Amino acid sequence: MRAPVPGLIVGPLRGKQQRFAVLASALGHCAFFALVAFVGIRSAAPPGFESQLIVAELVLAPLEPAATAPTAVEPTLEPEAAPAPAPREALEAEPARSPPEPPPAAPEPEIQREPAAPPERTVEPPAAPTPDERLVEIEEPAVEAPTDLPETERPLVAEGAPAAATPAALSEGPSRALASHEQRALRRRLSSWTGRLDIDNSTLEWRDNGQDYTAVLKHVPAADAMGMEQLLVQLTTQRDGERLVTELRMNRIAFSNFAQFIDRWDPEVQIHDDLIDGRFHSNTEIRVSRESGVHPIFTGKVTVANGDVRSDGVGYMSKRSMFPAGVETRVRRIVLPQRAAAFDEGAVPQERIHRIAQDSLLTFHGDGTFEARPLEGGAAAEPATLGDEPFYIVAGDGVELQVRGEVNGKVLVYSPERIVIVDDVRYSADPRAPGADDYLGLVAERTVEIDEPEVTGPGDLEVQASIYARTRFAVRDYRSRRSGTLAVYGSVTAGSVSATEPRYATRIEFDDRLTTMRAPGFPLSDRYELDFVSDEWHVVDAQ
Repeated sequence: MRAPVPGLIVGPLRGKQQRFAVLASALGHCAFFALVAFVGIRSAAPPGFESQLIVAELVLAPLEPAATAPTAVEPTLEPEAAPAPAPREALEAEPARSPPEPPPAAPEPEIQREPAAPPERTVEPPAAPTPDERLVEIEEPAVEAPTDLPETERPLVAEGAPAAATPAALSEGPSRALASHEQRALRRRLSSWTGRLDIDNSTLEWRDNGQDYTAVLKHVPAADAMGMEQLLVQLTTQRDGERLVTELRMNRIAFSNFAQFIDRWDPEVQIHDDLIDGRFHSNTEIRVSRESGVHPIFTGKVTVANGDVRSDGVGYMSKRSMFPAGVETRVRRIVLPQRAAAFDEGAVPQERIHRIAQDSLLTFHGDGTFEARPLEGGAAAEPATLGDEPFYIVAGDGVELQVRGEVNGKVLVYSPERIVIVDDVRYSADPRAPGADDYLGLVAERTVEIDEPEVTGPGDLEVQASIYARTRFAVRDYRSRRSGTLAVYGSVTAGSVSATEPRYATRIEFDDRLTTMRAPGFPLSDRYELDFVSDEWHVVDAQ
């Protein structure tokens, strides 16, 4: 990521460009008036006069205004998108109405006319993209959903997870296959649910294709501080005199389910030659830079809630190579919680919490220990052991924590102020290897920052962790000379992000373990997404 480069944004037209724009505008107006005159002549043609209306389009492309800083958005539900207009092909395919024929002067023998055969439609392949092609969002067909159950992007959790246990009362009775169109309808209807349950069970009802459905949602708490909360959905309908029941399972997603999650994209930052290997979400418009042979790559699905994907630069850009998994805009907003602290200190044994009252340097060691050394006063370091259970390092109000070292354990580092990464932070075991069980969460109410170049030193900087910066994730002195690559293996969630270039190129690679697990007490969103759908109905009552 980098700050915008002068010259990438086209400015006002001057000189020959201005004269050319005036001439183009005049020609466009002449064409428009000629078209109006032609339509007038066409409508006044005498009966029997055969003509074909040629439809011409006059596309005016206004100059794109300069980006402005986004205003604060209240955490309210976004209104549903207006229904899309009818496709142009459908309008053109409709036969034109001919004027009524005048009554005949004398009776004539009736002539039987055969209906005219509909004109054949030829489908031409889409034209190849041009260098001036703008980014176009990839949208899925809008599906009507109940207001209690808004639907958004596809589930984060991969399908094919083990099925939830079916009650014996259901499994013992007869079953009916769940038709493919019913599965598709249920996935559209229950792909996600946003909100909180006021009681343990909530009931939703709707009608689809003449069929009534009732869904009972039951909250299932996480098994431990690193698990995911769930909703078990029991769905009931009536068909052919039988009452049918099936079950679905939804997972409450943590912010670490995204490779990168941004609440407010800084309009002064461009995504340049970054690699984001995993899902990406922004609650506001994002800016990408395109140059000859240089552009970012998003390997996972890209979703944008309020705004679009804005492209700056010149030269040809392939959306397929930039967004191989697709990009979807105008999805529902995911709201950051007011406070990042997501664990209940009263429910955690006090021996699993290490409190720090002053600015300190945390150094993790591969043997499962760590030490906290105060930055001022010359006090001795405080050694401690992480152990096998989730561990919490909690700073007091206004306390800054600096972090480095090799993590052997499951730990959350929390500060109400800031966390500064001063050197590499790695897991003791390779997180890509089967059975790896080291997890680190860096959670700050304000900022998580990469320290000055004089501190981190030259070359690449590697961070293996789930990062949550409620206000901003920043690289200090990012305008310094090229140092290397900032490689994050895990996830990055932030209110906003600073530029990283030219000091660092950026590579964010999603830790696949975070699909079903999270660092201890890592913040959860208010979004539940579909994880499992049964392929059959169970008959619980028959007439």
